[in-house]
Amino acid sequence: MDKLSNFLIRYGKYAAVIVILSALIPISWLPKAKVDNSIEVWIGRHSKEYSQYSSFLNRFGNEEFVIIACQSLDPLDEEALELQRTISEKLQNIDNVDMVLAPCSLADGLAKLQSNWKEFIVESELPNNLIYSLENHTFGIIVWLNKIETPALRKSTIENIEAVVKGNMPTGGKYYLAGTPFMNVALDRGSQQASRTFLPIAFFVSLVFLIVSIRNISGIIAILCSVGVTTIWTVGLFIISGKTFNMVTVILPSLLCVLSLAGGIHITLRFISLYSEHRSRKIAMQKTLVEVSMPIIVSSVTTAVGFSSLMISDMEPVIDFGIFAAIGIILSFCINLLVVSGLLLLLPLKTSNIKAASTHWTSHVSAIMSKHKLKVASVSVILLLLCINLTARARIESNVLKFFPEDSKISRDYSFIGDNLTGLYTVEIEFVTPSQKVRQTLKELEQISGQLSVEPQVAKVLHSGSIASFIKSIHYPALLSSDKIRENPAYDLLDRYNISSQDQTHLRMSVFVRAMDSNKYDALINSIHLLADDNLSTETRYTVTGIVPLLNAAQQSLISTQIKSFGLALVIVLFLIGTFMKSMKAVLAAFIPNVLPIFVLFSIMALTHIPIDAATVMIASVAIGIAVDDTIHFLTHFKIHRNNNEAIIPAIQKTFYEIGSAVTLTSIIAASGFFILYFSQFKPIRYFGILAAITMFTAWLGDVLILPACVTILNLWNKQSKGNSINE
Repeated sequence: MDKLSNFLIRYGKYAAVIVILSALIPISWLPKAKVDNSIEVWIGRHSKEYSQYSSFLNRFGNEEFVIIACQSLDPLDEEALELQRTISEKLQNIDNVDMVLAPCSLADGLAKLQSNWKEFIVESELPNNLIYSLENHTFGIIVWLNKIETPALRKSTIENIEAVVKGNMPTGGKYYLAGTPFMNVALDRGSQQASRTFLPIAFFVSLVFLIVSIRNISGIIAILCSVGVTTIWTVGLFIISGKTFNMVTVILPSLLCVLSLAGGIHITLRFISLYSEHRSRKIAMQKTLVEVSMPIIVSSVTTAVGFSSLMISDMEPVIDFGIFAAIGIILSFCINLLVVSGLLLLLPLKTSNIKAASTHWTSHVSAIMSKHKLKVASVSVILLLLCINLTARARIESNVLKFFPEDSKISRDYSFIGDNLTGLYTVEIEFVTPSQKVRQTLKELEQISGQLSVEPQVAKVLHSGSIASFIKSIHYPALLSSDKIRENPAYDLLDRYNISSQDQTHLRMSVFVRAMDSNKYDALINSIHLLADDNLSTETRYTVTGIVPLLNAAQQSLISTQIKSFGLALVIVLFLIGTFMKSMKAVLAAFIPNVLPIFVLFSIMALTHIPIDAATVMIASVAIGIAVDDTIHFLTHFKIHRNNNEAIIPAIQKTFYEIGSAVTLTSIIAASGFFILYFSQFKPIRYFGILAAITMFTAWLGDVLILPACVTILNLWNKQSKGNSINE
């Protein structure tokens, strides 16, 4: 540390200027940022489920669709049909639209063949609860899309669909939109709004706390410059590496803006305190760097470990978030040392504002906790056991619709379509049967379809057999050509559900399901497997895929990610504490103060019914990495005082006299920064922000209230006893 401090004192001013100017490099990349929340982003691309889904799409074509629903007293009267024709014709002319199916599609074709076409449609099973519902006075237009390669192209396609519908609706007419592409675009829009909102708010909140607490303009400028350079470089590297922002990674800039403050605050507050004693910048900076450099290094590493443990997830957004948050934290350490120390040596200091530091109130509180060590430890252990018991009640949510507030337009639209028309997601089942056995297999599909249709969450079952039956039930004139017969849109639909080769046929069944809780996904998929196993002949193979199975796989991934990432982060963090402090007792002392806040977090989630989802799954491993920072600063200073033969309670008091202000301020700023995420329109990000803020607060309480009691019980670094090393 002496060599580092000497280098920074001699060249720190120049290094700070160079580092600040280096931010011009990544700034040029910021306008190239992209947003992508497509379903492929959230699925493990190397998983068995995704492989099956890709194979299905390659065979049957893209299965993405948008549903447009409108209400009408009679969905089949001429006024409603004319509106459907107008909208359908214009939709079919939009690039990337593959096929449009509406009641008018069937009505216009059947009207040429039979006079009782309306009664025929009403009595037919195929279109009911798919493109119309007489009972609910609702008709729907299904728009199947071609495979869309880029988020920008998907956005323009959806915007064109919205423009057509909005521009052709009668005055006062209401319409409702649903479908995976529409939801992807809604997520993209929300992510873009979040990127424009969170970072300015995080910067403003940080600035307010710095002004109130530090009250030194040079120190504030130094910290903000370091934060700005760290955030710009991390985001720039994210973009340069070809990554796209999404609902999770969009919080990365504001998160770094808050978390990278900690190192700068520790350096600045300690420098100001020492400068008030020595009135020499060089002496104050040298002592500051010797005292705080090592704990900042270790706390940065532990925080980075917490984030990087997310790399074991199957979700690409979670992996990207973990990698670049870890990179940002390590950059923050380097930039804080160079920029903050350099600017404090370079910028003018108003000595009138710098007064000798007084004792911090946390030193008195921690002394009381130390005197009542057994009571504090007992209560902590009991609370930990209670929280562990409550943790088992936490639930999981992977239904993307649940990410939006109940009063949002997309939630209202999905609710209306699910209640009044048809399902919103599909379970796709592919059956492969010998060509000579197709007729038998179609009968088996009919049995499976009939039993699935009675499931409460199933709105409609569509398969090649039901489409073929609808076509056969139409009475065609005897002399009508085959080309004219093929004009029936049901034939186009059949082509999407029946693909034949020389010796085998691929048949498709789509199970349209309503929005439901994630815990019902698994039950539905199990029911499908049981029905298929019971009804299919041994010669027919089947594969269950589609959006619902993928969401179910994502749900299972959330469970494993939470357990594995938290376990990995906890083990590595505790190992680093033991290695850095060269004491196993230090690991024991740090265990309860840092583990209890995590299980308090899980308990709050269980009691308030906040689910584990794509954002909250990151909480535990991230929190353990951040929460341990204050513990490391405490143990570092406490060890110095104990090695100077201080009694245990005076050593605790002197430690908080030195770090109490900094750890309290960094915890308040971190909690406030996380709480900003409450204003997100996505519920997972809201929950992440609230829970992370609570964890910062409880972790601070653990370090102020529980940690002093633990080090007292263990009599940590007692010079009069043997075994003060790693063998303690």
